[in-house]
Amino acid sequence: MLHYQRSTLIISVVLSMICFSTPVFSRTVIQNIPSTTISEEYSDNYFTSENNKQEEFITTVAFGFSVGFLNKKSKIYLEYTPEFKKYQNLNNRDGFEHNVNLDGEFRLSKFTQLNAGFNYTTEDATLVGGSWDNSVYLSGTSQLTKNTLFSFSETYSQSFDEQQRTGRYLEHNVNKTSASISNQFGKRDRAGLNFSYEFDDYKNSDADEYTKYSPSAFITYWFTPLNGVDSNVAYESTDFDNSPDDSIDDIDTYSGHIRYLRKFSEHFDGYLKYRHTFSERDSGDHTIHHPSVGFDWQITDDSGISIGVGLLFSEWDNENSNSTDPFVDLDAYKIFNFSRRGSLAVTGSSGYDEAGEDEPSLGYTIYYRAGFQLNYKLQKRLTSYLNGSYQTDEFKEETVDRRDTTLEFGAGL
Repeated sequence: MLHYQRSTLIISVVLSMICFSTPVFSRTVIQNIPSTTISEEYSDNYFTSENNKQEEFITTVAFGFSVGFLNKKSKIYLEYTPEFKKYQNLNNRDGFEHNVNLDGEFRLSKFTQLNAGFNYTTEDATLVGGSWDNSVYLSGTSQLTKNTLFSFSETYSQSFDEQQRTGRYLEHNVNKTSASISNQFGKRDRAGLNFSYEFDDYKNSDADEYTKYSPSAFITYWFTPLNGVDSNVAYESTDFDNSPDDSIDDIDTYSGHIRYLRKFSEHFDGYLKYRHTFSERDSGDHTIHHPSVGFDWQITDDSGISIGVGLLFSEWDNENSNSTDPFVDLDAYKIFNFSRRGSLAVTGSSGYDEAGEDEPSLGYTIYYRAGFQLNYKLQKRLTSYLNGSYQTDEFKEETVDRRDTTLEFGAGL
């Protein structure tokens, strides 16, 4: 009941802001944008079954309509998009779906801005292989002083999607709340505090239900024009309230890093880094020592790369084996504008976590991700796209000991 009331409250706030802001300001411009989209999806294992794989092609035709109300202090967009989906094999799923999005941007004062909105879909929640997400959000920023910025965000969603641990399609509610304050006390010197709170609540009680909160702090300081340090410390508590027979331990994680930074040019920094993580569990503690060396390179306004090479030293106080593994710490993106009509965006990232966001009950996880999107304008109002992604998740604990790979492709007009 508490989660339902939270969702109702957020929706009420969003609707109040959107419905009653526009008449206050004059000279509103109304913008109408129709759109048509044709896309094709392919899966070689639509139900993500280990033994009974099924190919599926899904053709989607969507006719969208967006209307915007724009003025000096607010922008409000309402979009309605009915879609018709045609399945090659699952003909009983052919039919229409309806999607509604409402978004607003509001300049409350010279120093304060709010964003709010929600999206809704009529997709059937009982169809294995399909997924949907209805959500509402509220976020904002406020310039408290010349150098101090406060920001917050709140998102609540009701979703039906595949659970990574079991492969089942389940309905659940996810809440994410965060707030931060930062201060710029030098040209490149910053410090701040962050706090986040979230929960995942399943319609039917499930071991993956959790409540998590995390305070953290950071600082970046350049003590000479060419030499600096940055550091971060964080605490994260993850509670699994509905774990059967307490088979999934609650996790308290203390983590932090310190980096020595060396500036070689305006856009290129080298670094030496040490990251330390300590996790407490009833079944045994886990400690990670992670030294690395790397660089941050802001190549252009639309490309950048941060890469570090190091070792992960894992020490377990239980049946898991201690290990030493090479690890590449990666965060990269690049946009290639090879003509006025075409562009290619590529991304890559890696990381590790004691209790991941999508699969917290699976424990310690290392992931690598890569993706691309190719856009090409065929005519003035007609654009084609092709995208794809690849992800590897390695679940390192001996009680889990699995490796998941996901490859996705999509195309459309």
